[in-house]
Amino acid sequence: MKIQGIFWLLFSLPFFLFPAVPVAAQDWSEIERQMELEQRALAVNEGELQLLEKPPSAASHHHQNRLLITRQSLDDGWVTMYQCHSDLDRVSASQIVYNKARIRDIKITSSENIGSTWVEGHTVQMKDVGKAARICISADKRALVHENGKYSLKLGPFMRRFLDGYYPMRVQVEVCYPTFLRLLDSSPVKAIQRTRNNASYAEIDIWVVGKLDIEMVFGYK
Repeated sequence: MKIQGIFWLLFSLPFFLFPAVPVAAQDWSEIERQMELEQRALAVNEGELQLLEKPPSAASHHHQNRLLITRQSLDDGWVTMYQCHSDLDRVSASQIVYNKARIRDIKITSSENIGSTWVEGHTVQMKDVGKAARICISADKRALVHENGKYSLKLGPFMRRFLDGYYPMRVQVEVCYPTFLRLLDSSPVKAIQRTRNNASYAEIDIWVVGKLDIEMVFGYK
């Protein structure tokens, strides 16, 4: 029964029932439980991006991505992707879904505490996901777009979705690119930059709820 219905019943009893009989403790417990469930439902994110200032108290999905931009990537838009998902939700079945037109050569490189895993088309399927589950994947991803002398690396949407709600997750993206390029801009937050040996790196590490799209824009030095 909805909470509104419960309160309507409580406050519309006929006056001839007075003096009132105290509501049993278990009845109030049920009302409080219903109120808590409704508050949870109202709090469920429906996809709007929220950047979290601090991590949630409970362990949440950690999505790590390492991408390599090569000279060939500048010509055809394909980058090499290494991806790991940690602290997956404990469910009987789950999947990781990629854009069919922008992914190829998907391989599962390792998995822990998952009953079975396999690649199916443009998805990675998982069954019997246990506690502290982890899976790592490699693939080629067409994510680099050349426009007006600039290269835009577009990633996402990253999301942790269950039924109609979205829940907290940590997204960590590290991009390795040639030193003759420079990072011009990044969103939704500024990337941390560094150079090591003959390569440059840009990294974004954030906690989010909802659908996250990341873009990094590069140009020639």
